Amino acid sequence: MLFVALRAALIFFVPIEMTSDASWYFNRAISIASGEGYSEAGYPTAYWPVGYPGFLGILFYLFGQDKLVGQIANLVMAAVSFLLQLELTRRIFRSEAAARLSVLLLTLYPNHAAYTSFILTEIYFTFLLLLGVYLYITRSHWLWVWICGIVFGLAALTKPQVVFLPGLLVLFHVFSKERRDKLRHHFIKGFAIYLAMAMVLVPWAVRNTMVFGEFVLISTNGGATLLTGNNPTASGGYEENDPLVAQRNFSVQDQVESDRHARKLATDWIRANPMRFVELIPLKIWHLWARNGEAEWAYQAGYQYYEQYRNAFRTVRWINQIFYALLLVGSFAAAFLLMKHRDKVAWPWALIGYCLMIYLTLISIVFSGQPRFHFPVMPWVIMYAAWAAVMITAGQPRERYGQQGIRI
Repeated sequence: MLFVALRAALIFFVPIEMTSDASWYFNRAISIASGEGYSEAGYPTAYWPVGYPGFLGILFYLFGQDKLVGQIANLVMAAVSFLLQLELTRRIFRSEAAARLSVLLLTLYPNHAAYTSFILTEIYFTFLLLLGVYLYITRSHWLWVWICGIVFGLAALTKPQVVFLPGLLVLFHVFSKERRDKLRHHFIKGFAIYLAMAMVLVPWAVRNTMVFGEFVLISTNGGATLLTGNNPTASGGYEENDPLVAQRNFSVQDQVESDRHARKLATDWIRANPMRFVELIPLKIWHLWARNGEAEWAYQAGYQYYEQYRNAFRTVRWINQIFYALLLVGSFAAAFLLMKHRDKVAWPWALIGYCLMIYLTLISIVFSGQPRFHFPVMPWVIMYAAWAAVMITAGQPRERYGQQGIRI
């Protein structure tokens, strides 16, 4: 109740206008709901993945073209994510105390609460990620396997990098203590999941090919994303004002060629400046993980009374940063505790979160580091921190499930 109440209060009592990326998603969803398709300025687009604006467009078609529709959807998905995180912590870390502490920390996490008001991909993608992992490790009936594949397909249609996650989950079975004769079943299960993902992704790739005259699997912004993180004035974050970035000459009408040109500019710069590319790696990691509370920027741009309550926003931002830092410390502590107490968790499933964190970091090393990119893995960071807190203060989990309750 507290989780929902805090987020609903922000939606209804701190109203904001959608700006920047949120405005873009909002307008693309309106064009879909209005029957104009996924378009910008009257031209078909695939600049950003269609997953979230497509989902939002369906909601706008059914319930009206209002930002409140998207915000309520965020609230519902966040609440379901709360329950998914609770159950995943129970099953993976085998501790009721850790599970309850985990969702308490999520409830009080300011940056997570703030995102509920924004028409952005973060809440939607995090929900799909948690749901996909939950279905994979808890459901074995083939109907659920197909649903799991569809969920991962929708996630990939939102952030393409998730396409490798089911393969990682299958590999976990290889390193688990299961009998080798079961591996064939798991490989078949993985194949079925990827087949279901293809059922989601292929129609969109066909649409893009018909619209642009050449193969585009999901989106046309890969080159631009690479270029904004790798250019003469890049400092590890997102840099769009560099003269080299301006040379991509983006236009909606010719976005495929623009993306191709941007990719060439970026790769040429990297080849010409390999040492600078290496020097940017720690800076990209820093930009990805060091700061948190970026939701304040959206309030600064879209909340009309921001200046009046500026000190309050800044105070919450600092509290959030300290809270976030403690969560990271807790997740690092959990890594050491897992080495010693792996028998107390569902192994190797307890490593899923760390694998996601490492994978996200590797992607940012190539492209750029931005605080909002680590949003989808924060539930896992919180799970680790909660489990570490329980282990440190009690020596071992206070509650242990019977074998039937922890089977994965």
